[in-house]
Amino acid sequence: MLKAFRAGRQQLRRSVAVVATTTLALALAACSGGASPAASDGPASGTVTVWVGSWWEPNVQAIQTAWKADHPEITLDLELLPISGYADKFTSSALGGTPPDLVDLDVSMLSSIAAKNLLQPMTDFVASEKIDKSAYAQAVWTASTFKGTQYGIPDHAFSSFLYYNKSLFDKAGLPYPTADWDYATFLADAQKLSGDGVSGFGMAADLSDPANAMDFIAQCIWGHGGDIFNADQTKATINSPEAVAGLTYWADLYTKYHVVPSGTPNFTVTRDVVPLFEAGKVAMVSQGAQLMTEFAKHPDIDYGMVTMPGKVNRGGGWTMGLPVGAKNPAAAKVFLSWFADAKRQGELMPTTPAIIRSNDVAPWNKKQFAVSTAAFADSRSLPQVANWTPMQTAIVTELQKVLVGQKSVQQAADSMAQQLDALQGS
Repeated sequence: MLKAFRAGRQQLRRSVAVVATTTLALALAACSGGASPAASDGPASGTVTVWVGSWWEPNVQAIQTAWKADHPEITLDLELLPISGYADKFTSSALGGTPPDLVDLDVSMLSSIAAKNLLQPMTDFVASEKIDKSAYAQAVWTASTFKGTQYGIPDHAFSSFLYYNKSLFDKAGLPYPTADWDYATFLADAQKLSGDGVSGFGMAADLSDPANAMDFIAQCIWGHGGDIFNADQTKATINSPEAVAGLTYWADLYTKYHVVPSGTPNFTVTRDVVPLFEAGKVAMVSQGAQLMTEFAKHPDIDYGMVTMPGKVNRGGGWTMGLPVGAKNPAAAKVFLSWFADAKRQGELMPTTPAIIRSNDVAPWNKKQFAVSTAAFADSRSLPQVANWTPMQTAIVTELQKVLVGQKSVQQAADSMAQQLDALQGS
């Protein structure tokens, strides 16, 4: 049961690392500027091949039925891929000149792939199709760009918010958190909730999944007025006073206030924190809407949801990219335009849609999704830089040194900034 959830969590949100391809393949890509040129757009016909994650499976038939009704002249081939090795499989196929016509990408994959010149710019397509970027959850739209160029049209968006155990709040005599709370109140509540084998909050810091840990780390940085990079993402600012204040807040939850589990340095949210929340051993956890599916299996858990403190949260999602070397770009663009429709996306997406008005469509208009939808307005994306995967590993590695007392927060932040700037130039 939990195994299925873990897979779903990875599939929905995250920062899946783009595994490096062989040295020879990368060298060829660098020399050629990417894969083979795309075929010229012509009349839309034939077959359009779209790679999506395996979690689309429950909705494939509905998508096929709706597509055939509107576009009988084009055969839609939806290929379902497991999340394991997803980005690497696409990179290899694109470098080898055999990409799909469209690929659905976690936005955390996009910058690394775009930096290899494996995706076609879509800025002109957005303009010609009059796709309104303001209609989308802004975190996933922003993360679909690289160096100011649009490389994807989002289909799934997520926001992060807080789940809390109502029974534990009642036992501690605490009022339930409200949308106007701040990080001081969050800490005070976590302290009062901790004790008798219960931790007030659960967070991740395990290097086996640095992307999982980065969610709350980034939220603490942003919530204290800091950022990881400057505005144009050319210089690391993670060692600024504001960012260090956020990192200090994060680390103090473990080192000073002891309101998170003792195993935190080796925890991921999905593998470790969620089971503790379900067992009543953790009172609060930050995640997205996908946890509702998991908690539905445990009707005995009386939980509530609230937006994150400080009115900022880590958002993201998935976005459709048009590969360089696509054999049927004309049909691919027809599909992109067809799916960039609020009602259609709301009815056909298996996960929370990227178009905000899609959340007015069932099932996304149900009361249980209200907090998730409200959180879109305050969602921010992680940096859109080519080497983000090793960068987040560097950040979590340095923070682990803080947790075990090897470095101060400032020392760790200074080291992070040096490593991030070096990776920017690599």
